[in-house]
Amino acid sequence: MTKEIISSYMNRIIAPIAILAFSLSASGCATLITGPSQKIQVSSNPAGATVQVDEKLSYITPVKIKLKRNRDHVLVFKKEGYEDQAVKLLHVLSGAVCGNVVLFGLAGLAADNLSGAQFKLVPGSVHAELRKSQAVTDQR
Repeated sequence: MTKEIISSYMNRIIAPIAILAFSLSASGCATLITGPSQKIQVSSNPAGATVQVDEKLSYITPVKIKLKRNRDHVLVFKKEGYEDQAVKLLHVLSGAVCGNVVLFGLAGLAADNLSGAQFKLVPGSVHAELRKSQAVTDQR
C-alpha cells in the first residue's frame, strides 16, 4: 500500500515538472538568447539632434534606443539649421532561426515568431551626417 501511495505522489510531482521542462525547452532559442527587443546606438553629426522614432517618441543624440525586433522602424533626425534626414531600420530574419529549427523544431520557431525574436534590426547602429539646410547656406 505504501508503494502505491509513493508512486501516485511521484506521478503527481513528475508530470508537472516534465511539462515545465518541455515548455522551457520548446520556447525559442532566439526568444531566450536575444529577446523581442534590440538596442540600437543612434548618433549624429552634429550631436544634439532630435531623433523621432516611428513618428512617436523623440530622443536627443547620442542615445541608445530599445526597439521591437518584429517590424521595421523609421528614425527621423531633426536639428535647426539642418535638413531632416530619415533612416529606415529593417527587420530581417536572424541566423538564430536555423539553430532553433534544428534544436527545438516547430515549437521553438513558433515561440520566436510570436515574440518577434526571430528577427534582427539592420543596421545595428545608426549615424546621421546632417547637412546644413539650403536656407542657411543661401544667407551667407
